[in-house]
Amino acid sequence: MKRVPSLLVLAVFSWALSGCTRESSAQSPPPESQFVVLNQGAVPQNGLSTKKQTKVLSSLAEYAAELAAYTNDPPLAIDFTPGKYLLVDMGGRSGGGYSIGVTSVDVADDSVRANVKLTKPGPTCVLLPVITNPYQFIFIPSLKEVLVSERVEIVNC
Repeated sequence: MKRVPSLLVLAVFSWALSGCTRESSAQSPPPESQFVVLNQGAVPQNGLSTKKQTKVLSSLAEYAAELAAYTNDPPLAIDFTPGKYLLVDMGGRSGGGYSIGVTSVDVADDSVRANVKLTKPGPTCVLLPVITNPYQFIFIPSLKEVLVSERVEIVNC
């Protein structure tokens, strides 16, 4: 009989400790290099293509307004107070095979650098004759200045 209360006390104590550990790790903010892809696509909702652009958006409202030009999808409300939204837009293209996307975010003392890869088809590729406009919206959990670095990758078919 004396073993049951001892086991019960041990179980409650270990549960309390594990609860504190989970709570404290849930409260810690994500690292600045950890970005979240919010929306991406290749054809804007209105069928019109845009010009190649990169925009840093500082609020959920700015992100929602910009997103409306690309899709009917509702904006994803990310529960990170400190952060910025980034739109990378490849602009209108005359065929399939094009894409754009952030591959990583590097953190420096006073800035973060979003590394963007633009993929385009090589000269021997056969393309569908369709207008595309690849874009991506991401969230970067940092209030530092956002810099963008681009590289082009040509895919040989």
